Amino acid sequence: MALQFTRNAKVYVELSSDVWQVPVLDGFSFTQSVNSSEVTVNEAGSTSRRARLLFNDNLAPVEWSFSTYVRPFRTAGDGSGGNWDGNANDVHAVEEVLWAMLMGADTFTSSTAVWTGNSTTINTQSVLSPTDYQNSLSFAASNQSKFSDDFNLYFSFEETGNTQVYRITQAVVNSATIDFDIDGIATIQWSGFGKQVVDRTTNIPTRTIYEDITDTSNFIRNRISTVSLTRTDVSPDDTFDLVLTGGSFSVENNISYLTPEELGVVNIPLANVTGARAISGNLTCYLDNDTGNSKSGELFADMVADTSTVRNVYDMAINVGGTTVSTPRLTLDIPTAHLEVPVIGVEDLLTLDVAFHGQPSNGDVDNTDEMTVIYRA
Repeated sequence: MALQFTRNAKVYVELSSDVWQVPVLDGFSFTQSVNSSEVTVNEAGSTSRRARLLFNDNLAPVEWSFSTYVRPFRTAGDGSGGNWDGNANDVHAVEEVLWAMLMGADTFTSSTAVWTGNSTTINTQSVLSPTDYQNSLSFAASNQSKFSDDFNLYFSFEETGNTQVYRITQAVVNSATIDFDIDGIATIQWSGFGKQVVDRTTNIPTRTIYEDITDTSNFIRNRISTVSLTRTDVSPDDTFDLVLTGGSFSVENNISYLTPEELGVVNIPLANVTGARAISGNLTCYLDNDTGNSKSGELFADMVADTSTVRNVYDMAINVGGTTVSTPRLTLDIPTAHLEVPVIGVEDLLTLDVAFHGQPSNGDVDNTDEMTVIYRA
């Protein structure tokens, strides 16, 4: 009896001749359903005819989801094959290929590890100090009516003598949600669609891009996560620095699929169509009313008192894993965030829940600067 166990699962992403392996957590899924039509016959008479016929109309898009840890790393640049052989100390992430898909990438240059979409660069390397290296990923290429059809996603169940591989063709990433709490490790929940599930039997993809997937020092602990807020639509600027107990952050592409409706065949999804890009989340912290230090109590008081501003502007930097140089961490830089009035939670200690939304600068919907994802290591 050849049974498959999820514990043997490996996930690969393929773009042309480049293949990445992405370690995932338990709870992944992929499924494709069929849409059908029903015709009923209900005829009276001496001999009645009562029947029902079903017709398969079309396959729904494949729906897939899984979770990964947030894992930045520095490249060696020494040709060892342990990770990318570009410039030494460049910063990348084990899950970077998924961010690229979410942000509209269609091309990857393996010699430089640069992602582009519509000829626009998505990731940019920089050095803040001799020990502080970073890689910034932006949505500069994401204003597209559809995302690339060239990515394939593989779910491979690998056991000696019993391997099963499924390929999801023309895969796209629809959403990413980052969760962080004080006692956990930063994770990202990815979900998306694909055109069709194909049985690849035992044809395991050959990995060509080598990242530090076996490193155990590149996980991000959430205990020292913080957020810096500067309100920029008032004068002088009002600044707040909060220590977080948890939070969640999500990016949604709101992708849908076009599917033909021809009779006599089972139609297959044709192409993806992007919807409105939505960037939002919420942060939780204790309610600290030490107003002399720009704490959460002052933030709440200021926002409750402001009844004249319908769209506020905060320069927000969420530092998942803190700000210590040369340690793995993730910064979500949202330069024009809109904050809702915080909600007080009554627990053993009073808490504050702050909902926020990433907005394009100056309210110009042609801009793509709602957020920059910055990996540091």
